[in-house]
Amino acid sequence: MADISPHSKPDHEENPLDRQRELMELLSQETRHSIVQALLGHPNVLASAAEINHFVPSKSKKTVEEQLDVLVEADILAIYEYPPNREKRGLPWKFYGVTEYGADILGDFNYLEGVPMARAVHQRTRKPEKIERHETAPRPPLPEPIRTTFRLEDETE
Repeated sequence: MADISPHSKPDHEENPLDRQRELMELLSQETRHSIVQALLGHPNVLASAAEINHFVPSKSKKTVEEQLDVLVEADILAIYEYPPNREKRGLPWKFYGVTEYGADILGDFNYLEGVPMARAVHQRTRKPEKIERHETAPRPPLPEPIRTTFRLEDETE
């Protein structure tokens, strides 16, 4: 797959239709699509790798990690760290979430239309104790444009 990072500068002017096709291929790959759906359904739109793996159960952890790396490299997702959790056993300190660029792309491809359904599925899915602990763990604040896009309530730390 070609480098589709928004930060890459091709030698020639890129055709917008080629860019759209590359993004469609990026988002339509089964595991990456499932990862995005898992994040869109998460109440904080910010999830640990364990939470994402729980919602993408048919794939190995290694496969999910590889596809998370692809989405981070493409600037669709970012890694958000919450250092205070490092000292707390059983709590995640690294979370994956949508970037501003990623939110724009997901909006362009109508992924955001499915947020209410993804949240309903997430809410109704049975989660083991570890995943519930991860879901309620403190996490870093998201950038305001992401909070606005996903209509997240004000966070209190």
